[in-house]
Amino acid sequence: MTKICRFVINKTYTLCNIIRGVKTGKGSTIHYCSDITGRRNIAIGNQSILYKKLSIYVGKNGKFTMGNHSHIAPYAYFLIEDRAVSIGDDVAIGPFCSFFCSSNTYSPDKPLFRENYEKGDIRIGNNVFIGAQSVILPGTEIGNNVIIAANSVVKGTLENGRMYGGSPCKPIKKLSEDD
Repeated sequence: MTKICRFVINKTYTLCNIIRGVKTGKGSTIHYCSDITGRRNIAIGNQSILYKKLSIYVGKNGKFTMGNHSHIAPYAYFLIEDRAVSIGDDVAIGPFCSFFCSSNTYSPDKPLFRENYEKGDIRIGNNVFIGAQSVILPGTEIGNNVIIAANSVVKGTLENGRMYGGSPCKPIKKLSEDD
């Protein structure tokens, strides 16, 4: 992986040092209007694309990795802090999706939401499609060959080879008899 990002500007590829430190594979692009912190903790595989206006917030000990031939549509939001988000190969993430490695939660022992945080890594397997405006919560693991319908709220483990959807996200159907 190289240490210089490629950016898309008016349909031409230009080398740019604005996001120095992000490790990108051959043929990968990051749109110049992206908001990215923790650049040294970000690695993007070959032929992958981060489209415009997405936000990735990685803390000093956090990590964001994305495999080959994957893309994240415009306006995605990643709050990683000191956790990890791992995205496999051939993953398509729709517009306006949000990924939270840290999120407020409810606990009857503590009266305020601001005192109740849940933290966890997010792992996304290979050949996954995540529909527009979906929310992925802390500790989520998405298997291989999975489709998630638009506007879903995902928490927990999603098995290989299935379609999921809803709020909360539930299995809809098995995608093939081989899984």
